[in-house]
Amino acid sequence: MTLATQAGLVLLSIGGLSGMMLYVGIDKPSGWLGIRQMSRFRQGHVDALVIGTILVVLGTLTWIPQPVVWVLVASGYYTSIATGALAWWPDWPTRTRLAWWLDFCSLSSFALGLCAAAIFSFFSI
Repeated sequence: MTLATQAGLVLLSIGGLSGMMLYVGIDKPSGWLGIRQMSRFRQGHVDALVIGTILVVLGTLTWIPQPVVWVLVASGYYTSIATGALAWWPDWPTRTRLAWWLDFCSLSSFALGLCAAAIFSFFSI
């Protein structure tokens, strides 16, 4: 099993656990578990599921160089976890310029990593 597939499965399990938390929290009052914005938590849950699925598919269907895989795994994890963390700290990316740059670099790296994976898929035919 490739690194991308394993990382994707772990991210899918995080998405599953966060989905259980969402289900339990449906009828809970605002501020349950300190969550300030449930919509951000839901977005982190969806991001974990989508990015996990992308990593599983890329790990099983195509050959990608290890540096590209590491970029996709690291930026994918950061993106999904950071999005979910905004449920507790909604102003985190705007607090410091460093936080904003971390978010921007992570999202950009994931997008560029997907472009690189698409390009390399043509060479592995």
